[in-house]
Amino acid sequence: MRRILKGSIGFFLVLGFMLSACNQNKEASSAIIFTCPMHPEILNEGPGICPICKMDLVPKDASGSHGSADKSLNSLVKPSNELVISGIKTIKAQSGLRNVNLILKGVINYNSNQWKTVSARVSGRIERLYVKYGYEQVNKGQKIMDIYSPDLHNAQQELLFLKNNSEPDLLESAKKKLLFLGLSKQQIDHVLSSGKINPTVSIYSPYSGYVAEFEQNSTSNSSANSQVGSTRISSNDASGMSEMDSGASEGVIPTVKSISTGQALQIREGQYVNAGQKLFSLINTDQVWAEFFADPKQLQSFKSGTSIKIMAIDGKDQQTEIKVSLVQPYYREGVNYSLIRANLSNGSRMWKVGQLISVHKQTELKGNWIPKTAVLQMGKKYIVFLNRDSAFVPVYVDVKGMADEWVDVGESLNTDQKIAFNAWFLVDTESFIKVERL
Repeated sequence: MRRILKGSIGFFLVLGFMLSACNQNKEASSAIIFTCPMHPEILNEGPGICPICKMDLVPKDASGSHGSADKSLNSLVKPSNELVISGIKTIKAQSGLRNVNLILKGVINYNSNQWKTVSARVSGRIERLYVKYGYEQVNKGQKIMDIYSPDLHNAQQELLFLKNNSEPDLLESAKKKLLFLGLSKQQIDHVLSSGKINPTVSIYSPYSGYVAEFEQNSTSNSSANSQVGSTRISSNDASGMSEMDSGASEGVIPTVKSISTGQALQIREGQYVNAGQKLFSLINTDQVWAEFFADPKQLQSFKSGTSIKIMAIDGKDQQTEIKVSLVQPYYREGVNYSLIRANLSNGSRMWKVGQLISVHKQTELKGNWIPKTAVLQMGKKYIVFLNRDSAFVPVYVDVKGMADEWVDVGESLNTDQKIAFNAWFLVDTESFIKVERL
């Protein structure tokens, strides 16, 4: 009986130990938590699939690390438009001075010092008008109108009276009066020799130039009120770098004042005019202005008296060197510019008003420089590929200027950051790059 009792007790002890071991194994298996390598917030008490990236869940130990998951897989599962794995050469931005060829966009403008006004010296009626259209060329001494004026008629009558009465002193005064009223010396001599009064007198131009009547809706000329024109200059070279030489994302040029061409003048035959009334303006293009805008950071290179080279955009063989004559600060709509002007001799009429030009100036600039090949242009923005954990991430940079094959990115890139030496090797024609900002 005792043997049977001892055997039963031993059996139950063994059975208890077995059940306890099973419970411990069950608790141990239930303590294993599975998670996603890419999304640690996803937790599961057993194997499964991540609902976000569809990757298999892996065990997560008590310390919170991913058992056999390798963090190096992170770069492999990134989209190709956000990160590129490559072993190409990297380089860092170099800080220092470099010789830079500044290239700014400008325009040939009228020289306001060459504008002349033709006014009526006497009151009268225009009998005949010989200049009728805007931008018609007029030479000095050319007949511009025939006018009937009671003042001129009386002055001629007085001249003949003084001649016939032998009043030499008063006669000279009468001649000067007629000269002041617009008659030429030859016309006065003809009146004295013929003894006849001409009821209609011809008026001759005192200047040479082109007849100008400015359009009513045109903006003020930059000499009086400089305004940024709507014209934008953008020139792409073979490497895809746009406007990088100028150191600006957009090129702005001064506005050229509009002149009505081919339209009839406002004055007409038969019209009465008063003494001192403006008839029209004459513009002489023997002297013109080369005008352009510069950023405040570039003013050190464009002081008054500094030599610059201007070149026609539509003809590289048309170029000359001149000196800066004016630096005028200008601020409008939150944009800070300075108007730079240089006098340009144009006796041969080689330069045309409104002609677009490029202004070149060799100077030294300080900046953070990277090779031109490391910069990729995307529209009006520029990117580089930043080296991060053995992979390359596209980031935006600012382009401040260019010196030969080097690009100044300013403070947009630190000198301790590595970037791809050739950004063009990291993209293909069908790639859409998703750029992150530094």
